[in-house]
Amino acid sequence: MPQSLSMPTLKDPVGNGTMMFRRLQKRPLSSWELVVPGRQELLDPILGLLEHVQGDEPIWFDGAGFGEVVTPVLVGIGIPNATDYDLPHRFVYVSSLLIYINGSFYQPWTPLGGDGITCDAIRLTSSVNVNYPITAKYRRRIKCVLRTEDKIQRSRSFRSQITAENIHKLKITLDEVAT
Repeated sequence: MPQSLSMPTLKDPVGNGTMMFRRLQKRPLSSWELVVPGRQELLDPILGLLEHVQGDEPIWFDGAGFGEVVTPVLVGIGIPNATDYDLPHRFVYVSSLLIYINGSFYQPWTPLGGDGITCDAIRLTSSVNVNYPITAKYRRRIKCVLRTEDKIQRSRSFRSQITAENIHKLKITLDEVAT
C-alpha cells in the first residue's frame, strides 16, 4: 500500500536564472493506492461507498498505518516571543499529541484550529529558547477524495494459487485534500 507525498513549490526565474522557491501549500499532501482483496460480498459495500462519493465528496481515511507519526517529527524551531506553531499535518487527534522541546517532553500547551477532538496547531504557554527544536508525535485522520482519473479497478483472479477468499480485488487511489 504505497503512500506518495506531494510538496509542491513554485519556482520563479529571478535574475540570470536564479530560482526562488515558495510553498504552494502550507502542509504536504499524500495519496494512497489501495488494493483490497476479499470476497465479492465484502467488497461490494466498499464499492458502493466509492460510487456514492465519486471523487467530489470527501471521505475520512486512517492512512493505512501512515496516519500515525511514531517518531517525533519537527514542528518548528524556537523563535523569541512565538508561542503558536502549525503542526505538519491537519486533523491531529488532541488525545494522541505528545510535544517535545529540545528532546524533553513538554506538557503545558493548548490545541488550536480544530473541533476539540482534532487540531491543526498548538499554542505553548511560554516562548521556547532560540533554536530549540519543537517536535511531536501523534495520530491523525485524513480527509481524502477518490482519484477518479485512475479509474477504480475491480478484478478477479482465475487459476490462482491464492485462496478462494481472495480471488476478488478492488484497486483505488485516494488523495488527501488541502481544505
